[in-house]
Amino acid sequence: MTLPVRWESVKQSDATPHHNEFVIRNRFETASIAVDVSISVVFIAGSLLFLFSLTKVGTVFFLLDSLAMAARAAIRLHRRMYLQKIGADREVTNEEGSYY
Repeated sequence: MTLPVRWESVKQSDATPHHNEFVIRNRFETASIAVDVSISVVFIAGSLLFLFSLTKVGTVFFLLDSLAMAARAAIRLHRRMYLQKIGADREVTNEEGSYY
């Protein structure tokens, strides 16, 4: 597992193409993780609302979850297309299979 690099900590003059690729991958991974967390929280809330007979609100939460899952897929697709655009399209994975 790699340690996160603060985006602001590297001067633009010190940035290498490899470092820029690393930063880009980290940014997209962070966005994807944030969406995953929000999906989990809203899904749990929607499930709890169904327990208390608030099915209409629960259904809205499940709809929001579906939209968030679509956003997660869009983030991953955008990351892949952007990395191909800048020439960093090789598939590099860590030992857990996550992209970094």
